[in-house]
Amino acid sequence: DLGANVEGANEFFMFHGSKPSSVTNIVSNDFMVKLAGTRRGTLYGPGIYFAESSSKADEYADDDKSGIYRGLYAMLLCRVTLGKSLYVDEAFPDGKKLQDACVGSNATHHSVLGDREKTRGTYREFIIFDNNQVYPEYVIIYRRAEQE
Repeated sequence: DLGANVEGANEFFMFHGSKPSSVTNIVSNDFMVKLAGTRRGTLYGPGIYFAESSSKADEYADDDKSGIYRGLYAMLLCRVTLGKSLYVDEAFPDGKKLQDACVGSNATHHSVLGDREKTRGTYREFIIFDNNQVYPEYVIIYRRAEQE
């Protein structure tokens, strides 16, 4: 029963890459699951994606093309409550099936752990489908070092 209290909330600090203007909007107005996938893919379903590695989050970061953040990138360091995670190590998972496992009255899990480290040799991804499971704790604005 997902409504009952479970031992341990499975809460972690995780990174979420974006652009400065979007990060400002998230901090002011919260994450919006309905916007999931509008800028990037949704391999594990239309949720909010997080990484335990800032390098992975940087892959999703973008710079603002104008304004005070022109040329700067952003990410959030968030408190994310994963609850009971659904572990997935498939190269091409069924995103709809994963979303259904985490949303609605028949949900069996609270989040998805996509193990891209195992399947592709990259980074693990953590996905939630409820914005109440995340709190943006820190805003990180940065400039990428130029490659020589």
